[in-house]
Amino acid sequence: MGVVLAPHGRLLLALTFTIEGAGITEHDVIADPARLGRLDLAVLD
Repeated sequence: MGVVLAPHGRLLLALTFTIEGAGITEHDVIADPARLGRLDLAVLD
């Protein structure tokens, strides 16, 4: 699960979260363009 920041449609960074039980146990901030390019992203309705 995660959140992306894409001002004006340009992917700037992604925040990823690992959730176990009722809480967040891990998070990661991805801002490296090479890593961002390898992410499999989808827009949810």
